[in-house]
Amino acid sequence: MRSGHPKTRAFITHGGTNSIYEAIYHRIPVVGIPLFGDQFDNIVHLKTKAAAIRLDFLTMTSMDLHTALKTVTNDLSAIRRMQLSRIHHDQPVKPLDRAVFWIEFVMRNKGAKHLRVAVHDLSWDQYHSLDV
Repeated sequence: MRSGHPKTRAFITHGGTNSIYEAIYHRIPVVGIPLFGDQFDNIVHLKTKAAAIRLDFLTMTSMDLHTALKTVTNDLSAIRRMQLSRIHHDQPVKPLDRAVFWIEFVMRNKGAKHLRVAVHDLSWDQYHSLDV
């Protein structure tokens, strides 16, 4: 997604988590067409914040898509979208600084083996629950 482009006015997405975060970050309204998994819930959450419209993939028409795009670009409350983005940006540490910290942490602690998940120590049959 390139919602960070200054001319982007709306984003059509399936509602994946990364796309939702990027849309929030750049204050771009969403037309969500969820397909599976958590995408339905993601679009519903964004819809409750007045930053998205949800369409049903199986029943939508080209007119539904056209109407949804017009709605998100003209009728949604910019104040609500800006507040959501402001909340998303309000972090004690910038993401790049946090990433640098964790990379250096792993380097300082020689791979940080204490942070590895236990699944790496399971045998093949334990991992696939064949031993149960």
